[in-house]
Amino acid sequence: MIGAVYSGYASIQSGMKLMDGSAQTIARQGVASSESGNASGGGDSTEGRALIAPTGDVTQALLEQRQALYQVQAGAKIIQTSDKALGSLLDALA
Repeated sequence: MIGAVYSGYASIQSGMKLMDGSAQTIARQGVASSESGNASGGGDSTEGRALIAPTGDVTQALLEQRQALYQVQAGAKIIQTSDKALGSLLDALA
């Protein structure tokens, strides 16, 4: 039972780290895009490149956030199932 709870906790912790890393990537891309757009002086071709370049990174980061969400949900479900099993075991012994 303790192993299952630890596994669930490790899954939640790993998902939170992935979420944090992808959020930082998104935040950096937003800052880089706005700085590039401001420095370009309003030129259409330079501004277009500045907005297109980070799209792949942002898309990947958003996918990682979705993966992290599922990982955290799975870890919570592991802990919840372990808790139910332990409760059932205690009920049976009582």
